[in-house]
Amino acid sequence: MNGQMKKYKDSLSSMQGPILLSQCPDIKLDLRGLIKYAKKKGVKVIDLTEGEKASFVKK
Repeated sequence: MNGQMKKYKDSLSSMQGPILLSQCPDIKLDLRGLIKYAKKKGVKVIDLTEGEKASFVKK
């Protein structure tokens, strides 16, 4: 086994397990509205400000 593969295997062994959906907080996102808003503004979703994105998150 070469050095890169050993580092990869070591990183996998120290990594946490997957997060189950039931462990995620109950947050709803209006993704359709977010995308529509970004298109209307003429920008990509990634280019919106955090405040603009947060307005589409419902708890």
